[in-house]
Amino acid sequence: MTGFRSTMIKFVIFALISMLLFLMLYNTMTNVVDGDTRTWKARFTSVSGLRDGDDVRVAGVKVGRVEEVKVIDNDEAEVTFILQEDQKIYDSTRLALRYQNLLGQRYLSLTAGANRDNEMSPDDEIPKAMTNPGFDLTALLNGFEPLFNVLQPDQVNKMASNIIAVLQGEGGTIESLLQQTAQAADYLASRDAVFTQVLQNLTPVLENLSDQSGNFDATVDQLGALMSGLASQRATFAGSIDNLGALVESTAGLLDDIRPALKYDVSRLRSTALVLAQNRARLGKAVDGLPEIFGGLARATSNYSTLNLYFCNLGFVVQGQTVFLGGAGGPYSEACR
Repeated sequence: MTGFRSTMIKFVIFALISMLLFLMLYNTMTNVVDGDTRTWKARFTSVSGLRDGDDVRVAGVKVGRVEEVKVIDNDEAEVTFILQEDQKIYDSTRLALRYQNLLGQRYLSLTAGANRDNEMSPDDEIPKAMTNPGFDLTALLNGFEPLFNVLQPDQVNKMASNIIAVLQGEGGTIESLLQQTAQAADYLASRDAVFTQVLQNLTPVLENLSDQSGNFDATVDQLGALMSGLASQRATFAGSIDNLGALVESTAGLLDDIRPALKYDVSRLRSTALVLAQNRARLGKAVDGLPEIFGGLARATSNYSTLNLYFCNLGFVVQGQTVFLGGAGGPYSEACR
């Protein structure tokens, strides 16, 4: 019996602890606001990063919750939020969006002004003049990108957190920020030799470009004059292109017309070339005998414009044998004896 009682006591304690943890988790996830609340509406020019369920804080203390974020008038945002009933808003109060962390999670911060005479009602919409969308974290961090590239991840996170805290006025010190910047400067100074070498390597290139600046300017001027001249003659170029198109069309038609005849001529020329190639030996002998033939022709025609021909002998080549008319004992003409 004693063992059973001990087990029951342990089970009850475990159940109570589990219920307590569950309630804590539920309150955390639902972001419950304690006490009676009132609903307010405010107009912003931008609420980038703000979500339903985000905190509403005064001096860093949670006093409300964002209920709804929607677009109105196409280019403005309306934020509906609840505040604890004892929290008041004056016409000097300023509502600003702040960053909770580097992940981009935001909350709505309320800061009361020095003049707290005119208290506002939840029925009154808070105008844009009383709201501030805050700064753009993405643009800020992009501006520090060259510096972040040479820092270690933990240094980047710490420095970025300090920057946000200082700019938002939520804590942190400028001294810490300057310390991080000094460490980054020291890191860059340790790479001074590398930067110096790069600059030394670039110096001859820049000097050469500087020496050629006159030629480069002249080239640019001449190129500009050329392009201006071409632009002024664009109508002539357009007409030339049109005429060239007509010429190409005419040439294409001509080629279509002469193609059959040209094909036949090429075929015949190929046959003729084949015959000449087969008889190139005889053709060579004939060419070698042309000087003697033309020399004799010149002597025969040297007597005015008359031509006297005498057949001293006449023969034919038949199957490689020369057959002379009248026998081989000629000549038979009186002029040849």
